[in-house]
Amino acid sequence: MLRSTFPCPDRVVTLPVAGAAGRVTAGPVYSRLTVPATEIAARDGFAVVSGETAGADGGNGVPLRNPHRVNTGNAIPPGYDAVVMIEDVAESGGVWYTKRLVFPGENIHPAGSEVRRGDLILPAGHRIRPCDIGALLSCGIVAVDVREVKAGLIPTGSELVPAGDYPGPGGAVESNTAVAAALLGEAGATCTRYAIVRDDPALLRAAVANGIRENDLLLVSAGSSAGTRDFTAAVIGELGEVLVHGIAMKPGAPAIVGRIDGKPVIGIPGYPIAALTAVRELALPLLAAWGFHPPPAERLRVRLTRPITANPGYDEFILLTISRDGDGYIATPLPRGAGPQMALVRADACLHVPAGTGGVGKGAEVDVLLTGPYREDGGP
Repeated sequence: MLRSTFPCPDRVVTLPVAGAAGRVTAGPVYSRLTVPATEIAARDGFAVVSGETAGADGGNGVPLRNPHRVNTGNAIPPGYDAVVMIEDVAESGGVWYTKRLVFPGENIHPAGSEVRRGDLILPAGHRIRPCDIGALLSCGIVAVDVREVKAGLIPTGSELVPAGDYPGPGGAVESNTAVAAALLGEAGATCTRYAIVRDDPALLRAAVANGIRENDLLLVSAGSSAGTRDFTAAVIGELGEVLVHGIAMKPGAPAIVGRIDGKPVIGIPGYPIAALTAVRELALPLLAAWGFHPPPAERLRVRLTRPITANPGYDEFILLTISRDGDGYIATPLPRGAGPQMALVRADACLHVPAGTGGVGKGAEVDVLLTGPYREDGGP
């Protein structure tokens, strides 16, 4: 529904190549240079006229008439057409000899052998990798046009305090938007975290109106349930429309999907595990549909040490710990209701139990999504 409802934003920015890793090219990128610009030596040795090495056969040394010393990468002087490697020559009486015959072009990289001016370097829609940066710079490209998507994140709740402050009784440090920004940033989004908004409909309305004006995607953390201080759905409805309030997934069931000025607004629950699930299952697939993909997550085949009971009316996402068992792996579900932050830290993987399944038996072999690189010494 999200993918078909919200078209991809059309925003392009120009960035220095050195700072463009992880961004997506807005169009094809072509080389401005021919590389190498001229013939260069492929080995350390002497540039020679290949015909002058005739007769060298490993036993008979042939004198080189006018060899030119070159190192790998040096330009080949005009009139020379091959390079004799340094290990194949010897000097005697001020004369260099070779016992190896070379042919025209041997040990030489021709001009343009890597790329020619105007050749395609990267296609449109390519996620720029660190190795691509070297190729772009080497081809004379110092700035590149990349697609940009802006994501705003609004934390709500009178009980919240900024990181670094002491929350006091009944309070909590705001962390959901930091986690969400990190996840969306991995996909290439440009994220803005706004100040905490207290539980006041007027304040939330102003924050949402500003956030939707400045971004392509807006996430509102907390206020999505049915409590007396949960105003997110009402505010979205006043400024636009609520498309979905309540999704058949656990955790994350109270999530909201709305639309304001044609842009998506996602209300994520305040419970940290539910918030992460909503971002992963709602916001990240939308970014992927727009061409912004996070690094691919690894999957692992594991055997369950305990049965998992799931509500057949929901898609459920179960956190697991993993350990080695002989040639394979076993996975143990973390207790439900455990401390949310440390449960996320201790988890090695997540198992999706689709709606209609009703559970998975002990000993079942399942594919799980790793929450980080798995280490044999005990987790990600």
